[in-house]
Amino acid sequence: MEQRSKTLREKVSDFRIYKADNNLDEKDNLDELPEEAAVYAISGRKNGTPANCRLVNYADNLREAIKRHFSTAEPQPCLRQFMQSIKIKTVDYLLMPGASEEEVAAVLSEWKTFYKPECNEQLNQVF
Repeated sequence: MEQRSKTLREKVSDFRIYKADNNLDEKDNLDELPEEAAVYAISGRKNGTPANCRLVNYADNLREAIKRHFSTAEPQPCLRQFMQSIKIKTVDYLLMPGASEEEVAAVLSEWKTFYKPECNEQLNQVF
């Protein structure tokens, strides 16, 4: 069995994110997210587990970043369409307050390789 790296083992996994405007039950739990620097992955769900990762990113304030992704002003069409849907969304995150740019870059690279985020790939394509 493949051993997962330390950063992938230490992350907070499968935190379901809800915004009242984007789910039938009008749940909203975005204020439960930490207001700290973090690397994060936004995914959908399949068969009850996180799947089909859309984005891996870094933010100085995780809560504010996730709230911006729910905004109709989200500049990435791939992510905007997903976030505006009523599909269940999850976020995995690793808090990284005080991390160096090199540490953040290493975790981002590792997570992009592990999660293979769809929207990141579309952003990297040259048209």
